[in-house]
Amino acid sequence: MTLSSILGFLSLAGWLAVLAGVGIAISNAAQNRPTRGGVALALLGLVVGVAFFLASSGLVTVGATQVAVVFQAIGGDPAEGNLWKTPLGPGVHIILPIINEPILYTTAVQNYTMSRVVDEGQIRRADAVEARTRDGQQVLIDVSVLYRIDPNLANTLHRKWQNRYENDFVRPTVRSAVREAVASYSVNDLYGGTTLITTTDAATGQTRTEQAISKLPELQRRLNEQLKPVFAENGLFLQELLLREITFSEEFIRAVEAKQVAEQQAEQAKREAERARTLAEGEANALRERAAGEAEALRTRAAGEAAAIIARAEAEAKALALINAELSKNPLLLQWRYIEQIAPNISMILLPSNTPFLFDIEQLIQQAGATRR
Repeated sequence: MTLSSILGFLSLAGWLAVLAGVGIAISNAAQNRPTRGGVALALLGLVVGVAFFLASSGLVTVGATQVAVVFQAIGGDPAEGNLWKTPLGPGVHIILPIINEPILYTTAVQNYTMSRVVDEGQIRRADAVEARTRDGQQVLIDVSVLYRIDPNLANTLHRKWQNRYENDFVRPTVRSAVREAVASYSVNDLYGGTTLITTTDAATGQTRTEQAISKLPELQRRLNEQLKPVFAENGLFLQELLLREITFSEEFIRAVEAKQVAEQQAEQAKREAERARTLAEGEANALRERAAGEAEALRTRAAGEAAAIIARAEAEAKALALINAELSKNPLLLQWRYIEQIAPNISMILLPSNTPFLFDIEQLIQQAGATRR
């Protein structure tokens, strides 16, 4: 129980004493008895009631999340709207009853929501902000505004809006700013993050498909920067404006889905072509490597055969040299080898007239004569 409540209770007790005193005085007068006691009680109750009423009316209790604007009915400054220059902060304050009138405002953070979902916001119906993008697409935007009254600017708020600030200032100001800001963005800017865009390099002529980056955070930041000074001029502090959800038209969603399917198919075809090209290049490289291996094998085999021929020729040359050396030592060896090759049953050999004799007949006769002696 606050001090103001206690004083109010005592004031009520005083007024009850007034009623009781008047009742006693009337009853005593009807019975021809003295009314002095009833009158005294009524006067005492009147004094107590008035005193404590003035005391309770002169005390203003401001809560921890409140601020009090004081209106001065007599002697106020018209330039200030007859308000005290400084609002009353949290605590207990004394004012002049009747002459000074306190008006309490909450300084707690307030949430004003405009949503397409019924019963979610302050307005009990679909209340999302309708806006059109730069390219003419209609969108519905769910918006939440977190704000509070600036205690130091409570007089400004009271002079301009009193307790109408939510419906007469916050709502129309935010809706207008959102519509104006959205009009400078394309629908793809707001829909980004789930759609694909295709770009062409002017230098190479190659196309590249990638995800679009949403500019929704940029839009939200822009609105906050734009509205904070506007709120401050009207005695409010904008804590944050939130763009909670954007709803696009069904026609646009279908168009985006169709475009995504087409782009994905094109991307798939591109990947398949790239894979086929990679396979072809791999096969070509394999053929080149196999041909190079076969050529190297042929070169190695040819080199081996050449080396073998050279070695064989060298061996034959050495053999011939040995044979020649042996024949030079023993000339008849060749004749003997010839005779060995003649079959044993041969008794006569016919040779052409121009064939040179293998045997020296005279030498054979001499050898034969020497053998007889």
